[in-house]
Amino acid sequence: MRVTGKRTLYEGRYLRIVEKDITSSGGESRPWEAVERTNVHGSGAVVIVARTKDGELVFEKNWRAPIESWVVQFPAGLTDVEGESEEEAARRELLEETGYAARELIPLMLSPLSAAMTGTRAMHFYAPDVEFVGKPAVKDIEEIEVVKVPVDKADEFMLHLPEDVELDLRVPGILWFMRQKGLI
Repeated sequence: MRVTGKRTLYEGRYLRIVEKDITSSGGESRPWEAVERTNVHGSGAVVIVARTKDGELVFEKNWRAPIESWVVQFPAGLTDVEGESEEEAARRELLEETGYAARELIPLMLSPLSAAMTGTRAMHFYAPDVEFVGKPAVKDIEEIEVVKVPVDKADEFMLHLPEDVELDLRVPGILWFMRQKGLI
């Protein structure tokens, strides 16, 4: 499979819709519509798996406009500051959204956010022993509730979310990955 052409169909403030010409190894071609972010640098996003000194994972209950629902996820954000490294973006986003500061960030993996729709990828970091340093600096348009759950209760927490809250499936995937690596 290879991309043989690309056209912009629409460009908004933060997103661009493109049509890519895809050619298979057998020579068949067809168009594929995709979304690109126009306001990111590098891979596009960071995700932080933060653990407090008391052994609690720091989750967010975040209202997401595209699905018009609350979502439980790890703290995350865009790499939208030019010249900022992914590690710096991860520290900034964790502090802004949760009020926790990371002393250490351990790179875990780079993974696609929605591979069938966008090329944006997220670098995942593990932040052990985060410390609460003050009130989150959440932007006016964001509604985020910080939820702390003991590591050994995380599975139970994910299985029993309220009906009006959805689970970002990257959460159990990253937790599984971290268990396999002996990090949690």
